[in-house]
Amino acid sequence: YYTSIPGSCNFETQDQDWTSACGLTQDPTDDFDWNIISSAATGQEAPDSDHTPGKGQHFLYVNSSSQKEGNRARLITTNLFPASLGLCRLRFWFWMFASRQTGVLKVYMAEEHGMDILMWSSSRNEENKW
Repeated sequence: YYTSIPGSCNFETQDQDWTSACGLTQDPTDDFDWNIISSAATGQEAPDSDHTPGKGQHFLYVNSSSQKEGNRARLITTNLFPASLGLCRLRFWFWMFASRQTGVLKVYMAEEHGMDILMWSSSRNEENKW
C-alpha cells in the first residue's frame, strides 16, 4: 500500500538511480554519504531484510560507527512537499542497532524563509528491528 502513494520510494531502482527515483539528493556539504545496499549482500552490520513489501531487498545505509563525532550524512528532498492545512505526514522505516557508536537520526523541515526546524530525532539502539 505505502509504496503506491505518490512520493513513496522503496529503493528498488535500476542502476541504483535512487536520487532521481526517490526525489532525494546527497548534501554536497556533508561529511559522508548514504548508499543503497542489498540485505542479501551487506557483509556489514545491517538488517537481514528491508521493510519493502514483497521481494524488496535494498535500502539506504550509512555506517556511523566509523565516523567521528559531529560528522553528518545528510539527504535533502529535491521535490517540495505540497502545502497542507496543518497536517503533514512523513513516514519512513529505520534501523539503528548493533553499533558501538550509533549516530542520531534527525528530520528537519525547512520553513519558507530557509530556517531548518527539527521535527523529530532518534538515537535509539534498542532492538534489532525496523
